[in-house]
Amino acid sequence: MRRSCQPHNNKINVCCFLRSQQNALRFPTIIEQNQPCRMKVTKENLSDIREDYEKAHRYIDEESKNDPPTEPFRSHYTARDLLNSALRKVKTLSEALDQDSEVATTVRCIHANILKDIGKITIFVEEPRGEVLLKEALELIEKDSGKEPTINVHIEILNQLGIMACNLSNFAESKQYLDQAKDIYCETKELDRQPLTMADLFGTKEEVEKGKGLKLLESNHTLTLYYLAQVFGFLDNLADSARYCHMTLRRQLEYNEFEHVDWALNAATLSQFYFPKNHLSQARHLLAASTFMLNRYETEVVEKITNAAERAEKEETLRYRMADVGRCWAKYGLHILCASKERLSADDEPNEHGEIAAPLTPVKKMDRFVGLDLAAYEGQVTDEFCLTFDDAKLVMLNSLSWLNKAKEYYTKETEASQYAKILQDIASLYKHLAFFEEDDGNQCKLFKRGADQLEEIVEILNATYYQTICREAWYELGLTYSNMLNVKLSQLDEMQAKDRPTPHALNKINHLSEKSIRNFKKFIESYKIELDTLELPETIDADEMQPILYAFFHIGRLYYRIITPDKRLKLQNTENSLFYYSRFVECCQDERMRPLFAQELGVCKEMISLLPLKVEKLKNEMAEG
Repeated sequence: MRRSCQPHNNKINVCCFLRSQQNALRFPTIIEQNQPCRMKVTKENLSDIREDYEKAHRYIDEESKNDPPTEPFRSHYTARDLLNSALRKVKTLSEALDQDSEVATTVRCIHANILKDIGKITIFVEEPRGEVLLKEALELIEKDSGKEPTINVHIEILNQLGIMACNLSNFAESKQYLDQAKDIYCETKELDRQPLTMADLFGTKEEVEKGKGLKLLESNHTLTLYYLAQVFGFLDNLADSARYCHMTLRRQLEYNEFEHVDWALNAATLSQFYFPKNHLSQARHLLAASTFMLNRYETEVVEKITNAAERAEKEETLRYRMADVGRCWAKYGLHILCASKERLSADDEPNEHGEIAAPLTPVKKMDRFVGLDLAAYEGQVTDEFCLTFDDAKLVMLNSLSWLNKAKEYYTKETEASQYAKILQDIASLYKHLAFFEEDDGNQCKLFKRGADQLEEIVEILNATYYQTICREAWYELGLTYSNMLNVKLSQLDEMQAKDRPTPHALNKINHLSEKSIRNFKKFIESYKIELDTLELPETIDADEMQPILYAFFHIGRLYYRIITPDKRLKLQNTENSLFYYSRFVECCQDERMRPLFAQELGVCKEMISLLPLKVEKLKNEMAEG
């Protein structure tokens, strides 16, 4: 997975925190009033600079919300003009100072902060030179590295350079910047230094806001970890990406720096990294935390809104995101059923070396969030594999409940493709549960319920516009009816041992065979393959060829399974079976396909040696008759 803690897209927005974090991170040292320097710097000297700076950030934080669509960056341009004014003033002030004095360090930090913010705005409005400005700011404070006034601005500049490098796909370079930011944080904590904010820089020692600098440090470090999670994802180091995502989520909780909905989505997204690796406890914990946070959003945010229109908007957001988290819960349940099925099927099957693999075991190791009471949420579904039908049924019903809730938001009238994907998941739930059902009749009923979901998909969707989903549905319908046929053939064998099969039983077998064939053919035709030749277009790649050849194989088998006393129909079905088996063998001459169908090839080669004899026999019988 290229899983990230960012829910809406994987691309890091260079200024993603410019608007949302400014109030929490008031842009952040001290003006020494009696320093030996060529010019005495006081609060009054800096008042004009501070006024421009704070006014600029009011434009970014507040006025920008009202910018018209025709001028989306109007407030940011105004803010940049104000910051450039402040920059000219701070440069003039800096030139009059003894560059080795402590007050000069403070002024350089103010200078670097202003440059950094101009750089961020330049990047945000999609103009060049943003990186140049950030590197200029970085160079400005390098000689003061490690000093308390520089700590926060140094980390912030490195964070921004890391994001820029990542957006340019320079992931190794991005990681270097972010690792430097992380090292500065760790050194600051280890040496118990007291970082400062921008407000502190404009004041005297006595005016330093105690604790604000440390709070900003922690917030900046959270962003460093957040961006590192992105970079590790792009570097395909998914384990570290997940680890840093989790660290980010935990720190956001610890420092109360989160948006309820975003945090919930990030936690749910992260769960989908863990459960495919059978870290079921960790995945369930993340999903439980996600649901818990959305419920908090309802009580702490939505229910307190008095404006009817605003409340309706927030309620819609809640419904939307609860549906998404519900679908993640369903995926978790589907994985448990699928993995349990594979585990039980593989227990007694030796591998290529003749060894029986050790059974899979869910990983119990986990990193819990502190302060969240999740017992009620975690208790709704197991974090173990299923062994019996009763175990599997509980998991299936839990997932089905979440999907039915998701269908209330993703309706076929408003979100047809998402609605169809939910139906696909419901069909998969019935299919996997059928594996655990020992009674043939009940097993067929479960297959039928799954087929009903898939039939609805191809009924409501236009195959031209939703070709991929319809293809998946046709193929799965072909398999489902084939599975039902297998159950009915097994019942027929038992019936023939005791009595003559009924016409109803024979009709059921033929009906299932025909429905399976019909859906496999629709799947094949969707690739512009003519059924009378089965010639594959040259544009079809290996990934597409594999299911197409499986469809050939299944249709060959299905034609042979049709039971009829009519010799003419029997001959036609046998010739069709031979045709599909033969095309399957021919297509498997492709070196890419041959290793994928070793077992099926053996069956097909045997059939295409026997079926011509049967065809001749039927022709002779018809001639004699």
